[in-house]
Amino acid sequence: MKNVALLLSTILISLSLFSFSGKDKCLNSDDIECYLESHNPFAEGLLLDEEVRNLSLNEINLIEVEEEIVLNFDPTTYLPLDFNAYKVNGLNLDEIVVEDIEEEIVLGFDPAQYLPIGFNAYEGMELDLKDIVVEEIEEEINLGFEVMNYLPKGFDAYAK
Repeated sequence: MKNVALLLSTILISLSLFSFSGKDKCLNSDDIECYLESHNPFAEGLLLDEEVRNLSLNEINLIEVEEEIVLNFDPTTYLPLDFNAYKVNGLNLDEIVVEDIEEEIVLGFDPAQYLPIGFNAYEGMELDLKDIVVEEIEEEINLGFEVMNYLPKGFDAYAK
């Protein structure tokens, strides 16, 4: 009896699975919405994305909200006479002085006790710009074709 029940249940399940045919209802249709509904679980998102892509600038409404700031006092009493916040102040960047304040490092011990007598960390550190040698290495670039065939006769890239 168990074998008969197992056989019947297997037949019923296989028949129910075969009854679902994979026919495409949008096979001959060019409608994108039909295709998206039947093939894509994210159809709504794609339709919204398509609407955004086809959006024109005339359809966008820009709303600018200007909030009024309430200071609870009159700021004109604290400003100079004839003050204009929109007037260019004539700021000159050359007149700005930037001061570097060096902080003293406290080690908590005397480092001279651990260094040789007469030690100078800057000794022999004079830099002469004439001693610096700059070498430029030019690599040959192969473009895969002859460049001169595409340039006018007598072309000189370095001519003024």
